[in-house]
Amino acid sequence: MLMIRSVFEIVKAPLGWSVFADNVKIAGVYDSRGAALEAAALAASFAVSDGVAVQINVPGEDEERPRWKVAFEIAASILPDHEPAAEPSPSQNRTGKSRV
Repeated sequence: MLMIRSVFEIVKAPLGWSVFADNVKIAGVYDSRGAALEAAALAASFAVSDGVAVQINVPGEDEERPRWKVAFEIAASILPDHEPAAEPSPSQNRTGKSRV
């Protein structure tokens, strides 16, 4: 017997939250992760009634942040707080004027 499973994903969208069922967007955009979960649970209940196994995936707070923001936070935590003063270039004297 072949077991059918339907996967529901709650995904952060630019203007809120979206629900995908088996990689197809269903319904609209929701204001909160909780509202999207309620919509996914309702849709999943219909699949369960048809005898289909379901899985609902909801991202945690770390997963909902954009990847660039996570990378920036990591870089900021490992970089020194103060930048070393740059040495003047050899073509300039101490007053900042060119020697030419």
